[in-house]
Amino acid sequence: MLEFFIKHQLDLMLALSSICGTIAIFVVVARALPLSRRITLLFLELSAMTLLYSDRLSYFYNGDISQLGVFMHRLAIFMDYLFTDVIVLAFNLYLIDLYKNDGKMKKTPLRLDFCTIFMIIGIILCIFCGLSGIYYTFDSNNNYSRGPGYIISYIFPFFVPLIQLTAIIKYKRYLDWIINLSNTLFIVVPLICSIAQLFIAGTSMTNIGIIITCIFIYVVALFKLNREMEEGKRSEIDFLKKEQESMQRLFYQTSSAFMGAIEAKDVFTLGHSTRVANYAKAIAKTCGKSDKECDEIYYAALLHDIGKVGLPESILNKRNNLNEEELKIYRRETIIGADILSNITEYPFLKDGAHYHHERYDGSGYPDHLKGDEIPEIARIIAVADYYDNMTSRKSDRDAYPQVIVREEFLKKSGTTFDPRFAAIMISLIDSDKDYKLRENVEDIDNKPDEYLSVNEYRSNVTKGILIDDKFTKIGFEWSLNSDSPTGFSAPSIIVFDAYDGRIHSDEKSISAFGYLEFGEIWFNGHYNSTKAKNMEVTISQKSGSISEFYGAAYEMTAAKCGDHLKISISSDSEVIDVIMALPENSKYAYIGITGEYCNISNINIERTEEIFTDDQFTRIAPANNYIYRLEGDLPNLQIDRFRSASSVGTLITDGLNCEFHTMSLPMANFIWNCPFIVVYSSDDGKVDGENYLEYALIQMNGELKSDSTLATNDPTVKKTREFKNWDTWKEKNKKGMDCHISFRISGDTLEMAIENSDFKIKNKTMFLLMPEKLYFSITGDQCAITDIRIYE
Repeated sequence: MLEFFIKHQLDLMLALSSICGTIAIFVVVARALPLSRRITLLFLELSAMTLLYSDRLSYFYNGDISQLGVFMHRLAIFMDYLFTDVIVLAFNLYLIDLYKNDGKMKKTPLRLDFCTIFMIIGIILCIFCGLSGIYYTFDSNNNYSRGPGYIISYIFPFFVPLIQLTAIIKYKRYLDWIINLSNTLFIVVPLICSIAQLFIAGTSMTNIGIIITCIFIYVVALFKLNREMEEGKRSEIDFLKKEQESMQRLFYQTSSAFMGAIEAKDVFTLGHSTRVANYAKAIAKTCGKSDKECDEIYYAALLHDIGKVGLPESILNKRNNLNEEELKIYRRETIIGADILSNITEYPFLKDGAHYHHERYDGSGYPDHLKGDEIPEIARIIAVADYYDNMTSRKSDRDAYPQVIVREEFLKKSGTTFDPRFAAIMISLIDSDKDYKLRENVEDIDNKPDEYLSVNEYRSNVTKGILIDDKFTKIGFEWSLNSDSPTGFSAPSIIVFDAYDGRIHSDEKSISAFGYLEFGEIWFNGHYNSTKAKNMEVTISQKSGSISEFYGAAYEMTAAKCGDHLKISISSDSEVIDVIMALPENSKYAYIGITGEYCNISNINIERTEEIFTDDQFTRIAPANNYIYRLEGDLPNLQIDRFRSASSVGTLITDGLNCEFHTMSLPMANFIWNCPFIVVYSSDDGKVDGENYLEYALIQMNGELKSDSTLATNDPTVKKTREFKNWDTWKEKNKKGMDCHISFRISGDTLEMAIENSDFKIKNKTMFLLMPEKLYFSITGDQCAITDIRIYE
């Protein structure tokens, strides 16, 4: 290796000096570097190039006695000695520039200033001593030899770098670690090479070491420059991003404030635009829109009602009872909104939301009576979100509708009023919103239970309903006389009822809209009224002892429901009132609302226990309603009182299998989806919810389909037959009863199903990601009776 180095060192010296020269050119054109840095680096790289090239020339002309040889040899040796000092000076100037600019030092290290002075003295001495023969001499054969004072030439380039090294170590915190490393190497590597050169004659390892470290210094400077540029670019991008976010916030805040000012004219529309924007964005995100598209839809929805600013307040406040002329003026909202937003040329999508959100999928909307895909997609999404918020928000003439009613409306209006794709997404959002977060967030529709109630006239105030299920619920409260009582009579009571929103309703419109059904009322003296309950039994027994251990309550109730029977026990310090109530149907829910007459009810506390109310804890007071006293087929008849509360036994699916059955929705069923469902699944024992249960598809007879896309892909096609008139007729047909037919075809990893009833023809392809060894189907549903089930091939 050493022999190879000695043999090719001249070539190496040429290559390294050429690299330094090339770097010098790069430094000149590197406009990104500060001028002072470019000057010091240029000085350093040119000094290194000259030093090594001069050293190389001395090898060529050593012993050449020609006139040119004598001249070139003397020049090369002189330059070699001179630039050994010059390069140390150049490095010192480079260090000073680093500490001044990169290190942000107000005053450069004093020792480096001394180094500059020392090296200038060294350079002057080198010129004088070199020309006077003190450092070196030449014999008659033009051979170089050291002069009597050559040792002086080593003093400055040896001790000055050591002083520079002390500065590098002391002030290392001012510079990056990689800069400190390159500076340290510039000093240490030549010293090591000098020591090695003492033992290896005929080499220029010291100068080569200097050149290599000079090249490394430039590489480090370039690396640092690139890093700074990248950081600057990132900072610029971050700045622009923050500016964009700031502009978006400003746009949002301005738009929200503007819409808030418009909505403030009517307390029942306050916050409407923001909620519609959130719902529209959720729809867009669910159907796979990009973040940019979701934001566009959000802002378009936020400003969809901006045209209201141009409408008279008299029309805005009247709104629900407009005559024909007033209706024409009100409908100009869309034109006014589009005109306002068309001036925002940077966001052309904004005007589409304002202009077309009242268009309807079947062409019955306004202002242009567009239909289907003629309506901009952004407006079709906003139309769904707008309708949802209108339904789930309070209005001046009604409370907010519960989601179950809104879901029904979207099913009815899908494909007519709304784009079926976006209506289906809104239905899926409703189904996944178990905690009912997609709603107007106001206190009086919150599900938080009441803690205090003041009642004047009979039933003038009632708590929100307390849901009673199969687990015992304990309710305690205190009561006192209301001083407004004209007769001095005061008493609490409870109302047992069912309603979609869990609230008491009194006017006919609300009773119909919210499916309100009152079962009965119980007073705390044992008196009761039975309204829609099938039967009620009340017994009173004496009691000794106190119930104060339960929150210090004056009354304590425990209540639970088992099937269609409800048990309520009311305790005071003196007596216990036990109530057994038979509900009209097993499918009904039961709520308890606390009320009374001229009383103050306080410290209402509710505690749900884990104790289950079972049918062996009471004696039935009315027979259960049975709707499956019909002909029984290959499988037992099935009465499904609630959503999937019962299922038929699993049937193994084979190619060519057929199934027929009769269905009838229960008398109190009110919704489109109160019909049979077909479940396709697999499990180890063939049972629904059995071991290793996997569900691939749930197909409802009204055309809805639910599936887990991680297990299978479903491709449904739903066609309405000529028998289908409308959804209300469909529900009536269900109550009268209809026949259904299912056929199965298996081809490879695909299951094809054809489902028919009087109003629908449903075809579905289920493509399994992993085909199970055994595939089953089961019949279930919601509030329906399934009879005469027949299986054949």
